[in-house]
Amino acid sequence: MERLGETSLRVYMLLLEEGRALGVREVQRKMGFKSPSTAKYHLDRLVEFGLAVKTRDGLYKASEHSSKPPILYAYTTLFGMLIPRLIPYAVFFTVSTILYIVLSGERLNIIVVFFGLLAAALFWIEGLRFTILLRKIRKMKK
Repeated sequence: MERLGETSLRVYMLLLEEGRALGVREVQRKMGFKSPSTAKYHLDRLVEFGLAVKTRDGLYKASEHSSKPPILYAYTTLFGMLIPRLIPYAVFFTVSTILYIVLSGERLNIIVVFFGLLAAALFWIEGLRFTILLRKIRKMKK
């Protein structure tokens, strides 16, 4: 998997985010490649590594039964977007803490609020760090 290459990784990320089969020319346009043969080369590499499958009509889509490249283990797709897995946890702890503060009224326990805010902050910080890393991966050799 370490031999996949940066550009092939970006093509794989495109297939994951699109969530549907794409043609060679469509990948070429979306990735900004100068020729369709470049897109075909990277798509064929993904098929070779088992990360993509070629459909009967010649389109390529991300394989549903393959393991992701290790660099993408920390990410998941949600509504067609590749996001860090920590972001849903950050949202959960943020919403839970806010709901606790709003609904507890006079019985507010400051320790519960402290740990809820601490957990939310840690998940947000780490989630944003992974988001920045994802942006750097997308910008590699564009």
